Amino acid sequence: MRTTTGYSGAQIALHWLITILIPLAWLSGEGAEDALDAIREGGTAGFVPHVAFGLAILALVAVRILVRLGRGAPAAPGRPGSLPVLAADWGHRLIYLLMVAVPLGGISVWFLGLRVGDIHGLAANILMLVVLGHALMALYHQYVLKDGLIRRMMRAG
Repeated sequence: MRTTTGYSGAQIALHWLITILIPLAWLSGEGAEDALDAIREGGTAGFVPHVAFGLAILALVAVRILVRLGRGAPAAPGRPGSLPVLAADWGHRLIYLLMVAVPLGGISVWFLGLRVGDIHGLAANILMLVVLGHALMALYHQYVLKDGLIRRMMRAG
């Protein structure tokens, strides 16, 4: 993958939009369970925010991946191959994997009727933990290391 000196405006917008949608999807999960139970009992669900959030996340992540493949992304700060840089790279890979896998798991439950809701919920919890760790590391860079890392995701470069 190409490396650039900064993120594009599209990459930044997608990052923050997905950042808002992931906790919204996570927080609305119980409502989807209730709606699914109602459907299984012969009722209807109407609009289910959790499903809408999940589908939006999957669509936006697909666009984000295509943009990243086409434009590239800045390298993690630090010495290439060092433990912090490797951790950042693999952490980002894990986030991308979960941002695709969790909505696909939800699609498997909601639209395909597969009984993988527990796995979907566990993966969603793991995604939230990894995303929170990602945010904490960004704050660590900003306020402890004072290396201006967060600016890369605030201003196109």
